[in-house]
Amino acid sequence: MREKTLVILILILALFSGCSSSANDTFTVAPNIEGLKISLAEQKLSEAGLILQIADSQYSENIPLDCIISQDPSPGTSLKNGSIVKAIVSNGAMNVTVPDIKNKLFEDAFAILKNIGLTIGEINEIESDEKVGTVIFQDPEPGTFLTPGSSVKITISIGRFIVVPNVIGLNVEEAKNILINLGLAIYKVEIIDKGSTVPSGIVLYQYPFPNAKVDRGALVLLRVSK
Repeated sequence: MREKTLVILILILALFSGCSSSANDTFTVAPNIEGLKISLAEQKLSEAGLILQIADSQYSENIPLDCIISQDPSPGTSLKNGSIVKAIVSNGAMNVTVPDIKNKLFEDAFAILKNIGLTIGEINEIESDEKVGTVIFQDPEPGTFLTPGSSVKITISIGRFIVVPNVIGLNVEEAKNILINLGLAIYKVEIIDKGSTVPSGIVLYQYPFPNAKVDRGALVLLRVSK
């Protein structure tokens, strides 16, 4: 009988001990740490009596580098004090390496950039011996890392212009030599009868007009006195 009583007392003590342990457990609510920097998220969880654990990292177009993308358990979950909250951290946007598009025609450069998620931004023009539309310079330089959707500034060739000289009043042969030496071509020489007031073979009219900007090889029309 005495042994039976002893067993009952032990069971009662164990029961009360279990209830006491359960009563001493404290609970807290998981705060929302999504979008926060790791250090701030860790501080916020610590204040709630919880522990941050980085479970994984992923690239993200929307969440900045080293910020929390998601958490588990989710915000508002009731947890025991000292519980772990797992989080996935952002690696930032996935970087894209800028390709070398110099010496490419504009259309080809545009297609190359588009295929890797970049665009053409500001376009400048420069006179050059390169074919019209050829990319002469780019910014940033090849090998630079950019986030998808970023733009690349380019400078393209608009060819090489020649300023047409004024040959009016010159002898036609002298005028032709000047124009040809500049890279222009004589399209036609028309003879105009101005009577005896103007010496023969003098340029009276030219087209394109003096100081006009034309492409190399442009045709020039001359009208000279008879």
